[in-house]
Amino acid sequence: MIIKFQDMQYELISKIKTTVSGNIDLYLACDVKRREEGLYTVACVRDMEIARKLIMVTTKQNVSLSFRDLHASFNADGKYYVIFNYAQGRTLQQALEDGKFNLRERLQIMKNIFAQIFLLNMPECFLYEALRKENIIVDDSLGVRFNYFFTEIDYYWQVQEKELMNRVNGLVHELFARELEKKSSRELMEFALDLDEGCYGYLWDCYVAYDEVYETVLAKTEQREPEPGRIWWRAWEKLKRFFPTIRTALAAALIVSAAIYLLWNLPNPALTDNGVTFGQIGTLEIKEKADKP
Repeated sequence: MIIKFQDMQYELISKIKTTVSGNIDLYLACDVKRREEGLYTVACVRDMEIARKLIMVTTKQNVSLSFRDLHASFNADGKYYVIFNYAQGRTLQQALEDGKFNLRERLQIMKNIFAQIFLLNMPECFLYEALRKENIIVDDSLGVRFNYFFTEIDYYWQVQEKELMNRVNGLVHELFARELEKKSSRELMEFALDLDEGCYGYLWDCYVAYDEVYETVLAKTEQREPEPGRIWWRAWEKLKRFFPTIRTALAAALIVSAAIYLLWNLPNPALTDNGVTFGQIGTLEIKEKADKP
């Protein structure tokens, strides 16, 4: 299916999802004339009441010019379409589940998330959606991009700074769960506690505070241990995960070997006909003392 509007043509490649309300369909699409430019997320809004509300935050005239992820918006065939740039790659959720990032990398990812927030300067309702770990894409160089999948559309008009801070708080606890659980970084613990207690009124204040935490924790990390080689370090980290399995296998092998040894050396009644008696155990032969007359 191809959506046409003026000189624009978008080919719908696959359907991503339909919102819970059923009023918006999300598609993965490409520009028919510029396929090499990448993919797009197309939001097809069928409810015109929702469309009228979205116009205020989805038209170039009403949003910041720096919000480059908003590609286009228009009415066609009785529906309202919003076109966003689509980010390909692994989500932050997938990356965290793999557990491959060390502390330095996770510090950098959070810093890059903050940087993107202020670089794009998007409407709060879209930032509220973008700050989900399943909508954050992390590339091999730890760069961050966002995807925009409408979810809580009815809540968009109520989003305030407090809700955005809660999103950031959740990301901080996800990214630094190890350090917070082990209490291995005083700076990260204090920062997370300040977020929990609502000490930051604005995202900018939170960003400034995190930047100080980033510099301090990074400096301490570099003093404690040298930067590990990316390939060998991760190979070693993977190998360490198998240590419990290896220990269990070695213990089982030792038990089996001992059992075989004992079974092999225990007396066998079937051998008594060949001159082997129960007085012989293993390599030790017990000679019975003859009765004296």
